[in-house]
Amino acid sequence: GVPGAGKSWSIKKDYCDDASRMERLVFHPDYTYSDFVGQILPKIDKDNNISYVFTPGPFTTLVKKAYQNPDKMYFLVIEEVNRGNAPAIFGDIFQLLDRNADGTSEYEITNADIASIVYGDASHKVSIPSNLSILCTMNTSDQNVFTLDTAFKRRWSFEYLGIDAGSTTTKL
Repeated sequence: GVPGAGKSWSIKKDYCDDASRMERLVFHPDYTYSDFVGQILPKIDKDNNISYVFTPGPFTTLVKKAYQNPDKMYFLVIEEVNRGNAPAIFGDIFQLLDRNADGTSEYEITNADIASIVYGDASHKVSIPSNLSILCTMNTSDQNVFTLDTAFKRRWSFEYLGIDAGSTTTKL
């Protein structure tokens, strides 16, 4: 929808207003896979020794919460999904967007960093659990954005939010 249509407000109202069960982030041109999934960063201990550890990003953090609490729904909210290079930001996570009838990822990926954080086992295959939904907003009137390719778009359901609350239509 256009700016001011209430996209973010609708997500909060219709899906989740509990900050402990959601991660909200904004894609922008400098946002990367490492920001989204996590990255290896230096850590200094109390003796001033430096080590390098994987620091989870919002995706990994929320997958872990959902995996550990299967009785609760979790929501990853990506504002302005088309302001960043979404296929590059998602990277191998893209493979997880296809879902089975039960809501789990149809295909799994190998990612030792995510697996170590989420499952405590670097060899465990990674998937999105059925109790985690990814919701996105995008400004349809902004021309200074990245285009979303067909392979990416086909994995989502779209709902247009117009300025008039009565002007919503659903497209698949």
